[in-house]
Amino acid sequence: MGKKAKIIIFVIIVLVILSFIWFDFFFLEKNANLFKQELLKAGEVDDVIIVFNPGGWGVVSLDKAVDFNQIINNTESLVEKRNYKVSVVPYYRTRDDLWGKIGSIKELMLNFPSSSRVFSNKIEEFLKENPNDKIIMAGLSNGAIFVDSAMIRLRDYKDRVIAIEVGSPFWSKNVAEDNVLSLKKDQDILSKGNIIPLLEKLASAPFYWAWSNLTGHQISFTEALHVSGHDYLWTEIEPSVSDFIIQRF
Repeated sequence: MGKKAKIIIFVIIVLVILSFIWFDFFFLEKNANLFKQELLKAGEVDDVIIVFNPGGWGVVSLDKAVDFNQIINNTESLVEKRNYKVSVVPYYRTRDDLWGKIGSIKELMLNFPSSSRVFSNKIEEFLKENPNDKIIMAGLSNGAIFVDSAMIRLRDYKDRVIAIEVGSPFWSKNVAEDNVLSLKKDQDILSKGNIIPLLEKLASAPFYWAWSNLTGHQISFTEALHVSGHDYLWTEIEPSVSDFIIQRF
């Protein structure tokens, strides 16, 4: 290996390590404190807070999360019909830039050990300060894994915290509790762990992404990686969510 290649590899390793340090020691707590401020603001006027945990890197806003906002909005309507005042507060798991995404890779690969701990601590603080409020944590795909990790830490609050986990990837272990609704479709090859189709998608995604952008169809690499069956329409899951909300409220 040439000297120039070694220097490049060394620089990349240093940048990755620095991004991990930034994420763990500077970003996490500051991000969680901003989230708690939003929770407190919502809790001043509402009884139930839906915490929106997007899929992917966890940086997509609710209005742009076309694969999940219909579920969030309809869940909000179901709870309001039970005579509760409801707010939706997003939790963004990292910063929407290259530095933020590199810094969160470790968390993503290890099922969010540090970020779910910091997050659940803020949820617990909020519940103690607002004893009459309830939390619904809703997560899609990677967001569902994150929610599941947080729910493990919030087992003492079963009556006040519930979770709706949609399309958890096959390597995640869902919390088997009556305050957790886990939704997976047989057609979802990511949730079911159909390895061969997943590997085929992983291998073809870079070429599909490059070709789409070269031909003027601008798509993100995440969109190029989208797998078969990993879309969850409200009409498909409405009965399950509706029954769950009625039971818990």
